[in-house]
Amino acid sequence: MTTALRPGFERGVRLRTADDGTAMLLVPEGAIKLNASAAAALALVDGERSIDDIVAHLCARFDVDDARARDDVTALFERLRMRRMLVLA
Repeated sequence: MTTALRPGFERGVRLRTADDGTAMLLVPEGAIKLNASAAAALALVDGERSIDDIVAHLCARFDVDDARARDDVTALFERLRMRRMLVLA
């Protein structure tokens, strides 16, 4: 997967954060509770930012290694793409 792609949510998919701080991905079939790192990455998905932009932002915010962040974000986005929750343009 090229990291210049710009991820966006599929139609009917929304990211929501509850009052208690838990994040969920709302999908037509229900909801998926997200861990903190997935929620942080998906909060940056807007159809404008590239995967490179998202990784750079996460590395700066959380002081994590670029290669590991890139691998984790790419794997997350690919899983969601395969489940038709995310599009990569």
